[in-house]
Amino acid sequence: MYDIPYDAYMTMIRKAIIKRMNELNLNPNQLSEILKGKIPRQTIYDFLSGKTDARSEVVSELIKVLKLELRPIKKKSKKRGK
Repeated sequence: MYDIPYDAYMTMIRKAIIKRMNELNLNPNQLSEILKGKIPRQTIYDFLSGKTDARSEVVSELIKVLKLELRPIKKKSKKRGK
């Protein structure tokens, strides 16, 4: 699909989630309270710290609760020489 390694992809998602949390003035503890019963607190901490990657269900729930919109990266087109 895309030429981005999985770990780079997960890092980009993690950074977007942390950026959005900062915009909303949410810390990991507050986020875990919002998601109580859906995602274990330790899973949130481990993902945000980069200790582990998260399953798609976890990432999906984080994106949903933070109202994030992820779009594919557009490849830069190479200009052809004249």
